[in-house]
Amino acid sequence: MGITIFALAGIAIATALILYFGSAQVGDAFLTAGWRGLAAMTGVYLASLVLCASAWRCLISAPHRNTMLACHWARLLRDSVGNILAIVPAAGEVVAARELSIFGLSPGTAAASTIVDLTMEIVSLIFFALLGLALLSWERPGESIAWWSLGALAVSAVAIAGFIAAQRGGLFRFLGALADRLGLTAPWSEPDQSRSVHAGINEIYSAPGRPVASGTLHFVAWVVGSGEAWLALSFMGHPLSFGDVLVIESLLLSLRMAVFVPWAAGVQEGGYLALGALFGLDPDIALGLSLLKRAREVLTGVPCLLVWQVLETRRLWRASHE
Repeated sequence: MGITIFALAGIAIATALILYFGSAQVGDAFLTAGWRGLAAMTGVYLASLVLCASAWRCLISAPHRNTMLACHWARLLRDSVGNILAIVPAAGEVVAARELSIFGLSPGTAAASTIVDLTMEIVSLIFFALLGLALLSWERPGESIAWWSLGALAVSAVAIAGFIAAQRGGLFRFLGALADRLGLTAPWSEPDQSRSVHAGINEIYSAPGRPVASGTLHFVAWVVGSGEAWLALSFMGHPLSFGDVLVIESLLLSLRMAVFVPWAAGVQEGGYLALGALFGLDPDIALGLSLLKRAREVLTGVPCLLVWQVLETRRLWRASHE
């Protein structure tokens, strides 16, 4: 219930911002980019998706023939669920891990690789945000937002370090045992799968080159993904340098990570308004950019979710006739 309230409040804030700064002006800014701009943004997103899928693949020690294809599909589905259906935190990760297991990975391996991949993605986002802060401090020394952001990143770094230590210390083995004692069905409900998840996590971390490679690819994906906003602003007739866009995107993504609201409703719009103002973006352009990003998420996410539903329907039909 609380998450739903936050989502509705975020949508109300986003709508109020658009109405306050002029829905016609925001709509004009959105339409200026046109389908060519949206197609270009989609191309950049798909390029970053390849890097993210490759980062996931790095963590799987015993891949099957179609593991790379499975990672691409799982990552696309994870993003689609996260961007469009994210009422429950980590829903996309759970669905993606299940898809990997359907493609032939053991449930324990699929869950372990998903957990570590998400961890390395967050670690890389911290470094990406630090890059954005370095660029901001270079261009605008003494900017107060840089110090606030640096403090928030320090807290995030401590939190993610603790999460990694908990993973290696048996957090998921404990959660699996707790679910069994409470009579609940864990995501790895097969016998001994909770121990398999724990073993899989430790196996990944025991070969440091694999998580480092995964984190590096995620970092490159964040940089490449900034090209979405850069291209969008160019098509809207309000270009910024790639460095300026990288600062905006890195700090906005950090904000989205720190404040969980489904669909980042209100958070994304407010973030673009505040950060865009640092680089001279008018409010209608900033809000138009946010709408373009959401339109791209719908363009790539809805077809993916429809395909997933068709596959799930076929699986249920086959299971009922076996």
